[in-house]
Amino acid sequence: MQKLPERILCFVTPSITKFNSNAFFEFIKYAIDGGVNMIQIRDKKAKSHELELFSTKLYKIAGNEIIVMINSEFIPNNSNISGIHFPEKINVSKFSPLPKNKIFGQSTHSLRSAKISEENGINYLIVGSIFKSNSHPNGNVSGTRIIKEIVKITSLPVIGIGGITLENAESIIKSGANGIAVISEISRFKNPYKISKSLFEIINTN
Repeated sequence: MQKLPERILCFVTPSITKFNSNAFFEFIKYAIDGGVNMIQIRDKKAKSHELELFSTKLYKIAGNEIIVMINSEFIPNNSNISGIHFPEKINVSKFSPLPKNKIFGQSTHSLRSAKISEENGINYLIVGSIFKSNSHPNGNVSGTRIIKEIVKITSLPVIGIGGITLENAESIIKSGANGIAVISEISRFKNPYKISKSLFEIINTN
C-alpha cells in the first residue's frame, strides 16, 4: 500500500467522459508538477470500463509517486489505482475486512460518521462542504468548525473540501486539516502548475 503524504493537495477530476483527452492529461501532469499529490477520479455517470481506461492513462503520468483514488460505491478490480474513496452513505463494514494493499477514504459531514469511518478501517477522511461550492451549490455548508471538531475525535488524516480557494485555503489547514481537495480552483485556471504550486505552498507553511 502506498503511504499518504503528510500534507495533501487533492485534485478531484471533473467529468472524465467530458475531459478524457490528451490535453486534459497534460493539464493534470502540470498540476502534479505544481504540487498535486493526490487525484480523486470522480464521475458518477462513468461506466466501469471508462474509469479503468482513465485510471490506466493517469497511472502512466502519475506512476507510484501520486495517490490515485477512484470515487466508488464498490471495490473495483483495478491495479492502476492506489485505492477507493467511498461516499458517506456507504456502509463500509460490508467490505470488512478491507484489503490491506489499498488506501481507503470516505467523505463525511458529521462527527458520528467520522467515528464510524475510523472504526471501519478507513485511512483518511474528506470533510465538507466547508464553503459553498460550484459542484454542490445547494449543499449544506459547515465552515471550518467541523474540521476543528473532527480532528479532536479521530487520529485519521483529514482533508477539507468545498469551495476552497487560494484566499481561504489557509483557514482549512489552521483548523487542523492535513490537506485540501479542490475541483474548480485548479480546473478553471489555464496554468495548473502555477495555481497548484501556490496551493501547495499554503498547505505546507501553515
